Amino acid sequence: MTEQEQKIHKFALENGSITTAQVTELLGVKQRRARDILGKMVDNHWLRKEGVSRSTVYVINTEWE
Repeated sequence: MTEQEQKIHKFALENGSITTAQVTELLGVKQRRARDILGKMVDNHWLRKEGVSRSTVYVINTEWE
């Protein structure tokens, strides 16, 4: 897990969820980069995506495969 991913994971753990907008602010990156990082974390089963479009949030994935 990269340093950026660790920051996102910690934030989501402490706050229950994280949004793309919060990631852009937390890491100081553009929205596209934030979505890429979040997508990778979902692919690695660290986060779970909930909702669609503007109401999308990412939560810690508690379901292990």
